[in-house]
Amino acid sequence: MKANGVDKVDKKELVEVAITSERAVGVNSGGMDQSASVFPVQGSALYVSFVPELSAENIAFPEMKSPLVFVIAQSFVAADKHVTAPVCYNLRVVEVTLAALVLAKILRLKTLPPDAGPLGVSLRGFHDAYFQEIESIENNHTVSKADFQDQLQSLVEKVDQYLPQEEGYTRQQLSEILGMSIAEMEQKYMTKFPIRAERFKLRQRAMHVFSEAIRVLRFNELLHSDPPKTEAENTEFLKACGALMNETQESCRDLFQNSCPELDELCELARSAGAYGSRLTGAGWGGCSVHLVPEHKVESVRRKWVDRYYRRKFPDITEERLREAIVVSKPGSGSCVFELGGRESI
Repeated sequence: MKANGVDKVDKKELVEVAITSERAVGVNSGGMDQSASVFPVQGSALYVSFVPELSAENIAFPEMKSPLVFVIAQSFVAADKHVTAPVCYNLRVVEVTLAALVLAKILRLKTLPPDAGPLGVSLRGFHDAYFQEIESIENNHTVSKADFQDQLQSLVEKVDQYLPQEEGYTRQQLSEILGMSIAEMEQKYMTKFPIRAERFKLRQRAMHVFSEAIRVLRFNELLHSDPPKTEAENTEFLKACGALMNETQESCRDLFQNSCPELDELCELARSAGAYGSRLTGAGWGGCSVHLVPEHKVESVRRKWVDRYYRRKFPDITEERLREAIVVSKPGSGSCVFELGGRESI
């Protein structure tokens, strides 16, 4: 679209262009990062859904008695996907896909409709198909968040019951469950991108995906609750938000296994210095962590990181590098397109 001689693109178009560009160069992404960089409104959390289509809802943080502060800490661990992807990033995509297929087979679904997942099926696709086919829900995309959360809890219980093997599943076992040859299974689900694995941890990966979805909905509920009226209520609200972040980090560490010792250490140090909640952010296996910290505890958290993490691991680190490593943030607005009002230059 054009306005006053200047290209004008709405936010949804910006995200869709970014997602299309990523897919064109073969990057495996659903567009969460693009949505998070475009849709947010200052002072709000962003609830993004890609099913049945891209949508985003801004949910204002309640008015707080003390400022809401998030602190970002860089681990300085770089996950080289060219090296680690076959046993990390790529492997998780295969494992969650196989988990959807195995659950659909065990629970006797007639069909598992193809979707936009990297390998054509997904746990979300299984989720909707199960409740529409087995529980006779006409359209699972229209159920309330409360009902959807109940469904997720039911699926956690089914994973616990029907995917019992903590040690993972071999190709032979998966072949027998799915009723297809190992060669066919590998061709369909293990050749699009390189992986290396003798066993596939379907239980842990599915448990993480469904439980993390529950945590997102619980955080959503907290943001829709009545604003804190006293300092005590304020503290309880922040503790509840932080507890969900901590649960996510534990699940990333133990079930999805996409954390790393350095991220774990940053989270543990932050909590010990007064952070309400800490978790990795992004794909994991390195990169950054995000922490919900009381404003009056920010400096003590920073000091603990500097003394116990950065200067121990990087003795020659400069003050400039430390400023880059630790960033104090508050919920802000996303990217936008400004109209120049007829001006051809700035």
